Amino acid sequence: MRNVKIYLAFVAMAAMLFTSCSKEDSADGPDGPKGAEMVALSFKGALSDFTKKVTTKQAEEEAPIPECSDNPTPDHVMVGVKDSDGNWVSGGEIRIDVIPVSIDSDGDGATNYLTFEADELELEEGNYTLEYFAVYNSNGDLILMAPRSDNVYGPANFYNFVESPLPQDIELQAGTKHYQEVEVLCYDEQEVQEYGYLFFDFEEVPLTYICIFGNECDENGRHTPSHFRVKVWEYPALPGEGNVAFTDANALVNGTNDFNNGENEGEVTQADPLCFPLPDRDGENWFYGEIYTIDENGVETLIRRGDFSDEDTKNPAFEIDGKQKYWHFREGPFCGEDSDPCLLSSVVEDWVQDFGTGVVDLTDLQTDYIDVDTNSDGDYTNADSPGATAPFGGYLITNDPSKYYDSFVGANQAGDDGNMIVFDGSPDASDRVIYTMETPELCAGDTYFLKMRLKDISTPDVNNARLRVHYRSGNPETATVAGNFAIDPLAKDADGNWSTVGFILTATNDGSMIIRIRDREDDNSGNDFAMDDIVLSNDPMILNGINAANINPSN
Repeated sequence: MRNVKIYLAFVAMAAMLFTSCSKEDSADGPDGPKGAEMVALSFKGALSDFTKKVTTKQAEEEAPIPECSDNPTPDHVMVGVKDSDGNWVSGGEIRIDVIPVSIDSDGDGATNYLTFEADELELEEGNYTLEYFAVYNSNGDLILMAPRSDNVYGPANFYNFVESPLPQDIELQAGTKHYQEVEVLCYDEQEVQEYGYLFFDFEEVPLTYICIFGNECDENGRHTPSHFRVKVWEYPALPGEGNVAFTDANALVNGTNDFNNGENEGEVTQADPLCFPLPDRDGENWFYGEIYTIDENGVETLIRRGDFSDEDTKNPAFEIDGKQKYWHFREGPFCGEDSDPCLLSSVVEDWVQDFGTGVVDLTDLQTDYIDVDTNSDGDYTNADSPGATAPFGGYLITNDPSKYYDSFVGANQAGDDGNMIVFDGSPDASDRVIYTMETPELCAGDTYFLKMRLKDISTPDVNNARLRVHYRSGNPETATVAGNFAIDPLAKDADGNWSTVGFILTATNDGSMIIRIRDREDDNSGNDFAMDDIVLSNDPMILNGINAANINPSN
């Protein structure tokens, strides 16, 4: 790749841009003005110097340099010009045919070319900018392109190879001829992101972009550039507003970075960033992204995932020298942290608690409730507390709630799938912690998703249990309420007994997120319920299938 870049620097071409008065326009006559005087804009240049310079450069190098194209003969050019109001002239891209001329005006012995005049470039005098200039052969292949110097349409890294990159100001004056140099470089599709047109679109579809690169570290702390794949999807609906499916078929982005693992003698491992465009429509647009590392056998491993918005990509902290926008991930225990601010979070296996089968003893359960199964036999009997009735404020892990209290529902109701955790509410204190979870280290903006199943176990009372889910992260810790709801009004699952609820939790600060489910009901009648199949993940698809009314519920 380094040789290619050196080569491109030497094959810069000069194309001459000139203007002249159109024959159709003339000065005002005796009947008054005949309208604005028009200026014809066309292109002329020794584009064939390209072939000669390639041959010369090849002779100077020990190793041959690949030619720009198998068919380097220009056939037509595509140009884009904007007026002083920022509007595209003639609506956008303009094609102009190229013809060879027999006169060797520059005396180099090579065929010269110029363009036909185009009606679309019959322009009023004034100020314009040349935004796009590309040369094609007769097969429709792009062979030459003028690089840009700004990152309006994506990374611009080739502008140093020419004296006057685009955009260029053009001042058209009636009655004059205007000559302006346009330099073009060989076009190589492997280097497409370097010319400054990666996200160029004449339809002016609003776009933003981000570039990603990474390092991997081994147990010895040795850093190497990462070979990776990035996939990005646009949310068809925000989490909680409908099911989402992220497949290769509907991905906006699915690409790998250029990578050389140094397999040839004298080479070192090197990798390029991967840059990609994203829609930037009015309002906030949300995306879900994944990053996979690729090992020497081509095996891909998911290492980062998460959601982000188009506004996140505009954070000035991503910019380098006020231009390219990069996010840097570091994979491995000795690599250090990803660049700040966070874009995607580390992947963790989904944390799942289904309470198993048989006798289960959760010694690390963080709760204000007491375990009534003191002898670990899966029920609450005289063996646990001789002569005592079922206590308020306790819990039991069981497949049969009536083993805690005989007035609770029995086993094998529709939707039961083994053990569940049963809670008997207490009037003695409100806002008691029922269940606690903790995420890995997060950074501000990371999003996790939580779901669980709940059901009423009290008979014949109507369940009036009220729960609150809240979470907090960072230091100092500040709690955010994700849901405050009574169980009974929740939409029921298809089994008619259980209700699946989901929560979207976004870290407000760096640090581990602590999630607590709390009992908000202080009545001692009917505030009894079971909970099962708790899942905590940073994969939004775990919320698929949940009734929208049960996402971050508040009733």
